[in-house]
Amino acid sequence: MRSLSSSADYTSPLRGIIGLSPVGCGESNEKYDNYTLFRIYPTEESQFEIIKLLQTSNDSIEVLKKSRGYNDSTDVLVPPDRLQSFEDLAKENHFKYDLKSQYGRSFESPERAPRRRVLRGFNIYEYHSFAAIQEYIETMASKHPELIKLQTLGSSYQGRKMKLVKISQNPHAGNPIIFIDAGIHAREWVAPAMALYLIHRLVMDPEARKRDLRGVDWYVLPVVNPDGYEFTRSSKANRLWRKTRSKSPISNCYGVDGNRNYGYQWAVSGVSNNPCDMETYAGNKPFSEPETQMVRDVMLSNADRIKLYVSLHAYGQYLVYPWGYTAELLPKQWRKLDSLARKVSLAVQNSGGQPFKVMSAGQWYPAAGGSDDFAFGAAHVPYSYTMELTDGYEFVFPENRLRNTLPQLYEGFRAFASEIRNEFSNKRLRDHAS
Repeated sequence: MRSLSSSADYTSPLRGIIGLSPVGCGESNEKYDNYTLFRIYPTEESQFEIIKLLQTSNDSIEVLKKSRGYNDSTDVLVPPDRLQSFEDLAKENHFKYDLKSQYGRSFESPERAPRRRVLRGFNIYEYHSFAAIQEYIETMASKHPELIKLQTLGSSYQGRKMKLVKISQNPHAGNPIIFIDAGIHAREWVAPAMALYLIHRLVMDPEARKRDLRGVDWYVLPVVNPDGYEFTRSSKANRLWRKTRSKSPISNCYGVDGNRNYGYQWAVSGVSNNPCDMETYAGNKPFSEPETQMVRDVMLSNADRIKLYVSLHAYGQYLVYPWGYTAELLPKQWRKLDSLARKVSLAVQNSGGQPFKVMSAGQWYPAAGGSDDFAFGAAHVPYSYTMELTDGYEFVFPENRLRNTLPQLYEGFRAFASEIRNEFSNKRLRDHAS
């Protein structure tokens, strides 16, 4: 293993990596076809320092996932002319690694999706356009007005109307609220799919209506970043776009990482101040994005009733809780947060799904400005989590696997609801009776 005492020992391989081009407009659909997904697995502490250098050596390097612990991969997309440099880096520093070549050829072509869907109607086990998602929730609300109410929150940067789905058997009962959002990161298509499946099950499944709506209200925002989501659907070249699509006031670059944009410990760690950074630009101020403002307003206007907040992401099969901005501190209530997360993981595992890796979000790489920290620290939501769905397929989780995976994950939300009902709904009824 190379010594880390001298930067010359391990920065030299990085010099050959400088120059990866960011995802942008106007590139051919084949942009990623010849790229290689390069996974490196740290097995000792010093290797994490090399990974940190890799992540900061060039703003345009496309790091899809960071390691959260030993033998957990850091995944990087590498163009053909940089592949040898990455292999040299891994070998010289004794990383375990594996490769997946021709990466872009695994992308579904979004152009054919609308034609296919029109012929068959809406299938809950498929990926859909934002317009189709909106039409679906509007149709559900019109067919089931006794359960669903829609609240228009406002418009995205590009003018797309964002509607919150409120599901309740008795909206005037003052039940505790479970607030779920999804899709703040545009490329994480499985997250909105899970949010839609939650709506579908809660409304269409008689057992779910009887069991999972009892004493609990559900608020679901299926796509927090509709502009970015639609951008990822516009071509294969844009499939891995992460940020919003707002125009920077100080550069010719676009977008903010919505999960670095919340106003709790904003920008103190794990963010970029460069508007052209493709991954973690925090914005020029907290809540610079209309999309994050809307989520904030839902939290604050319902702060007395929201008892659980879950932000759906992908990938890695993690269930993490505050704090995200630091690895040095845990909230006083961390054992309760950890315990519930493990109950949820067990419920998913018992249904045939993969268990979640449970930890505080700040372990291994702190990142400030996340929605889970804001919910917990500013809106005082007792239980707040980021749920990273699925593992093994990065951001291109196969559509044909949704039919098996989404019901397994639903069992985790059933466990969430049981805890919130037992802790808060029963208490509310006791207080009302007294």
